[in-house]
Amino acid sequence: MHTPAPSLWRTTALALAAAACALLVTQARAELAADKQPLAWPAPLDFSTYNLAGGTAVAFRGDYIRSTWDGDLVAYNVSAAGVLSVKWRAREHVPAAASRIIFTSSTSGTGAAFQWSNLIAAQQTALGGATNGPLVLAYLRGDSSKEAGGSSPQFRNRFSTLGAIVHSRPYFNGSEVYVGANDGMLHAFDAANGNELFAYVPSMLFANGKLASSATTLDTDFPYLVDGSMTIGTVGSTKMLIGALGAGAKGLYALNITSPRPASEAVAKAMATWELTDASTSYGNLGNVMTAPLLVQLNTGVTAVLVPNGLNSTGKVSSLFVIKAADGSLLKEISAGTAFSDGTANALGGIAAVDVDGNGTVDVVYAGDLKGTLWKFDLSSKTGLPGAASALLTPTDARPITAAPSVSRHPRGGLMLNFGTGKAYTKADLSTNGTDYLYGVWDQGTVTSSDLVTQTLTTRTVGSTKVRTVSDNAVNYGGASPKKGWRMALDSGERVLGGSLLTDSGRFMVTTADPGTGTNGSAWLLQATALTGSAPSAPFFDLNGDGTIDADDNVTLGSGSTATRIVPVGRFLGDGVWSQPVLGRISAALDLPYFNHNTNETLATYTSETVTTPPPSGGVSNGHFDFDIFRSCNTSKAASKDDCTNVHKHEYDDLYNVVGVHMLSPSEPDFALTKAITSTTRFKVLVANTKWSPAAALKIGSTVAGTAWKLPVTTDGFLADTTGAAAVFTAATMVDFIYFLPLDAFTSKDWGTGVTRAGLVPTQTSCVRKNDTTNGVWMDGAFTIQVVAESTTASDVQSSGPADSGGYRLKDTAAARGKLLAQYTSFWHKDGTKCKTESGWNAAPAQDAATTGGSRPSGSKDPQGNFYSTVVNSGGGSDTTRFVYNGVTVLVTLTFDTNGVHLVLKNTSGTVVSDTWSRFGSTQTGVLQTGQQPRLGRMGWKEVVR
Repeated sequence: MHTPAPSLWRTTALALAAAACALLVTQARAELAADKQPLAWPAPLDFSTYNLAGGTAVAFRGDYIRSTWDGDLVAYNVSAAGVLSVKWRAREHVPAAASRIIFTSSTSGTGAAFQWSNLIAAQQTALGGATNGPLVLAYLRGDSSKEAGGSSPQFRNRFSTLGAIVHSRPYFNGSEVYVGANDGMLHAFDAANGNELFAYVPSMLFANGKLASSATTLDTDFPYLVDGSMTIGTVGSTKMLIGALGAGAKGLYALNITSPRPASEAVAKAMATWELTDASTSYGNLGNVMTAPLLVQLNTGVTAVLVPNGLNSTGKVSSLFVIKAADGSLLKEISAGTAFSDGTANALGGIAAVDVDGNGTVDVVYAGDLKGTLWKFDLSSKTGLPGAASALLTPTDARPITAAPSVSRHPRGGLMLNFGTGKAYTKADLSTNGTDYLYGVWDQGTVTSSDLVTQTLTTRTVGSTKVRTVSDNAVNYGGASPKKGWRMALDSGERVLGGSLLTDSGRFMVTTADPGTGTNGSAWLLQATALTGSAPSAPFFDLNGDGTIDADDNVTLGSGSTATRIVPVGRFLGDGVWSQPVLGRISAALDLPYFNHNTNETLATYTSETVTTPPPSGGVSNGHFDFDIFRSCNTSKAASKDDCTNVHKHEYDDLYNVVGVHMLSPSEPDFALTKAITSTTRFKVLVANTKWSPAAALKIGSTVAGTAWKLPVTTDGFLADTTGAAAVFTAATMVDFIYFLPLDAFTSKDWGTGVTRAGLVPTQTSCVRKNDTTNGVWMDGAFTIQVVAESTTASDVQSSGPADSGGYRLKDTAAARGKLLAQYTSFWHKDGTKCKTESGWNAAPAQDAATTGGSRPSGSKDPQGNFYSTVVNSGGGSDTTRFVYNGVTVLVTLTFDTNGVHLVLKNTSGTVVSDTWSRFGSTQTGVLQTGQQPRLGRMGWKEVVR
């Protein structure tokens, strides 16, 4: 294993006579900088089943935040109607750094725990040597103590321990789901609850320096590590996972996942089976493999891995590697295309493996390369493998083919291939203005451009919707001069990106992207008849939004007696980046398409306020808040200072220059939740006296966030997750447990409750400790958070007091108080403030003068500045929040409804800068394709896009 050679770059163009050839060379010359691959498309989703009608399907979606490199794997419950709701988010279920099971390979195929003492000397050096190396390793494992704001050296801040998931497709396999992330790891999660089972660090990431650099400050280029997809299958009695790294490194890795739930790193390391790089014997032409390998049965009787050679190969060729799956030894490298005429490297793109005779073995493989040739690899022999592929199509104006073709049967015999051209591997690709194409090619010997019928797309506007129609030129596959297919030109800059394409029920369905237009790209959904490229016989878009798909959804051309109605073949999806579509079956007559969509925005786009340091008030302006924790309480008494272990901190915000308390990493160590419970204790949360402190807000994991009095609760009174069920947390996986206030929390105004009052209840410490319950005013009205056992039920809970108090608490019974794990209270007071239970108490006292604050200790994650505040809550599943991260402010509105997720982003002046919606979905292979489990959703005659 070694560091890949530097990218090659020709600084002058060759003087070629044909303009098309000159354009082709320009395309090729910009190819090799895989590390600089732009964010032009995300991987599709996977489903536990594509039959959605039963209402039991689960969808899995990889996600990323472009600005911060953070990522997530999100699982969605899918209703029988196809509506998605969050089931779990993996970033909330990653164990503490010391508890994670992570392993790597010390040498090719030799597993080792991902611990400093288990690394070989070269790996330790690559991470930074004896001084910084152990700190980098701890950071990669999830330790946040050295993130910016902590002690030196300072590593980059993270929202999530998980890195960005961009081009690696989640792979559901029984009760586990796997995905590669750009934190340098292949992750395995429990499909039922999102708990991380193990993670694997491919060893080639040490040598190229990417593991160490991923801990440093943000780069202008997105950092790819484990960005490739995988295949899973059985090799003898062993279940194996074989993965690629995409732009992360030249290489492949194989794991034995027969027992995918190792109890320790010592057990897990035995799962490492083999690794390959371009330094491995016979693998000099192995490059950056950008699409998924396939695990297949050969006609020779061997279980093999098929892998396109990928970008940046030493020989600069395109070729197909046929690898013995059991041990990684090379069975054959089958050559295809040569390098470009100027010496720039070629590469084979995504592969489609086909079982023609239906006996379970692969007979032929199809793939295109960067020179635009579509290759056919004949693997039908039972005695051996060919030395070279045959060129099926080399058009005169060839364009790079990167996505795997889809394959179906042709009615006259043989196979029909549908595919598109295009690439986005470098920044230069984004500004390319060449013309890419969609194709349908009948495999009947060598095909030339003259064998293809041209179809023409036309963009039209119907109401406010952009659609496309297509010509209906006949494609005659019989007669004396039969045609062998069709092609249609896309708009300049538009292209086909992604891993695999879909043909089913006679239709070719594809997402086309234009990464250089719109807000960080845009995309179309196109669906044409696979054999001819013309429009299907019936519409498949509900263009008029009436809930049915019929002739009213056609496009009308002309008027009066000359009017004609045409079936549209395309619909504009919107800005951002979109995956290839996947389809879930709702009924015999209806399939729904799903997409992984990312607005692909950087938060800097919305910068309108910069918070470089907290305001000089010492925390919340013109006053202060006190904070208490009660724990280890005597269940025979009501919770108060005399009954529990209590820690009180006066003027907390002034003391530490913060606006709240992060109860997992507080400035005051005694406030840490783990002082009261273990990191794995499961608990629910009750919040009391919420309307008396209408500015108080909470951020708990990713399912609870916002102003406390408006947060959803169950009928039992517990804080609810996005599904409406009681949210259950553990300290090890919840990431955030934050109480916070806006900077103007002590201002007296109507905070939305209909009453003018201060945003945090005014009272005195002695009143709260005494817990005078006069007139039902529990804890003297202090804002109270109760952490209670998971076993707590409705019989243990009551409303927190009078109707205007808001919230719920444990009952005053020994059985109920026995469920209390920890209790936090917060309130505001100044000289002369009365207890809420005393006569003359004032809900809207005058503010204090500004005070000078102290400093937040190293390691504290208490929020500072105007951390976050809800500015609008319109109900109906819609909530607008104001979020500040690393000094950048953005207003975000998310609406969850039957049409999916509607996202609106505004700047702080209220101007809409992005307004998008998305449904999320998954994938499967075409009718004949083999080599992995079915991965693209099936398609019937009708689909709906709304």
